Amino acid sequence: MRISPLRGKVMEKNKKSVLVVDDENSNIMALTHILGQKYNVYAVKNGLSAIDAAKKYLPDVILLDIVMPEMDGYAVITALKNSKETQSIPVIFITGLSNPDDEEKGLALGAADYIPKPFSPAIVKLRVHNQIKMLEALHELEDREKMLEAALEQAAAASKAKGEFLSTMSHEMRTPMNAIIGMTAIGKKAEAINQKNQALNKIGDASSHLLGVINDVLDMAKIEANKMELAPTEYHFERMLEKMTTVISFRIDEKQQQLTVNVDGNIPRFIVGDEQRLAQVVTNLMSNAVKFTPPNGTIKLNASLVGETDDVCELRIEVIDSGIGISPEKQAKIFQAFEQAESGTSREYGGTGLGLVISKRIVELMEGKIWVESELGKGANFIFTVKARRSQRCDSDDAIHSQSEKTGAIMDGKLDGKRMLLAEDVEINREILVALLEDTKIIIDCAENGKDALEMATANADKYDIVFMDVQMPRMDGHEAARQMRNAGMKLPIIAMTANVFKEDIDACLAAGMDGHLGKPLDIDKVLETLHKYLC
Repeated sequence: MRISPLRGKVMEKNKKSVLVVDDENSNIMALTHILGQKYNVYAVKNGLSAIDAAKKYLPDVILLDIVMPEMDGYAVITALKNSKETQSIPVIFITGLSNPDDEEKGLALGAADYIPKPFSPAIVKLRVHNQIKMLEALHELEDREKMLEAALEQAAAASKAKGEFLSTMSHEMRTPMNAIIGMTAIGKKAEAINQKNQALNKIGDASSHLLGVINDVLDMAKIEANKMELAPTEYHFERMLEKMTTVISFRIDEKQQQLTVNVDGNIPRFIVGDEQRLAQVVTNLMSNAVKFTPPNGTIKLNASLVGETDDVCELRIEVIDSGIGISPEKQAKIFQAFEQAESGTSREYGGTGLGLVISKRIVELMEGKIWVESELGKGANFIFTVKARRSQRCDSDDAIHSQSEKTGAIMDGKLDGKRMLLAEDVEINREILVALLEDTKIIIDCAENGKDALEMATANADKYDIVFMDVQMPRMDGHEAARQMRNAGMKLPIIAMTANVFKEDIDACLAAGMDGHLGKPLDIDKVLETLHKYLC
């Protein structure tokens, strides 16, 4: 196929292209002169060459003469429109014919427009430009339709995943609630103290499970709102791992599994980072390993130092199990929100499907990454890296005290004679805290709302050593009560005690003049730690 008269001309990639089909050299030269500055122009002299050139170059517009030897323009456009490759290319007939029947026939065959001979440069340019603009608009519309279809498919998949997630969450919440309600009824009827204790122990286990589900949901809410943040502290790294393995050891013992822990001696004993969040990741991975590993299986926890730069350590932690494994196509899915590797996983093994996506976000906040290496039926190796700063604390076991030592010191009479003002509008919450702190011998006066608490505190400024302040109360909320106490010149510590646990909630408490924050449901160890911090 010979394409003329453009031999030697370099075609520019970013230009639109026009194919000129005409058996007269003069017409080809005229159209090339008119269009050549703005477009890449290809030219052929007969119908067969036109069809080949259209498939080869896929021009944006074809200018097609009607009267040609051997194969006229009508036959050429019919062939072009019958080919999937070329049917969408707009064809403009160029002709000296003046019979309206010829124009009608061309339009019926799929022609987009007509350009009469002799050529008017302005008309040629305008009609080619209009066809290209219409084609661009059509392509843009098609692209938007494809994007909309993809978005609809994604939305449908997300809706299905969230629907399955809500079903799972309903099961995960109702199951422990059923246990709590049922064992409460059993405990009330039981006469023997050991039967009551068994019921209470099961209520405690179910309550802990339910709290874990709620915490997962709250963490997911933080992740989706991009509000999950780290709270760095100085802590003993190996002791943190010991606590995590101790917490999960009873489940390992139940399944008679073998746990091996290896900690690289090069890891600093004390590091600065978010201990609670790192422990959460380790616990999630360890819990999964126990869950998906059969009885008598093996689990390994390895921690190593990858490297250190300017006192910033990169740590690598692996949790390896001999469990059911994960197929390659499911491995990416498990780190997505509201997903589990298989739809039946939650039914067979339990769980919300949130642990890994929460762990992934925590690891990313710690400037690390998490991944899995696994084969179906051959166990799994979950690996993650995080960065933490080396502490300047001396590596001495005496340099840090465990929580149990702090608690023991408090129970040893250090709070005897201290007085707390407890502002809490819910009676059962007051009863719980008073009962939990009974052994400390701290004196607790209660107020049922913020206004009463303010009046009690200001009536005798030296009477109280600390205030535990609920936030949402009638007559006057905790924020306003704290502000007015500070405005009255009171310096005693005020601790927020609330179920509002997001960062903005904590910041609002601190902005109102409070000194600390305890989230509900209360953790007695954290309550004791707070009392130790401010009163001992």
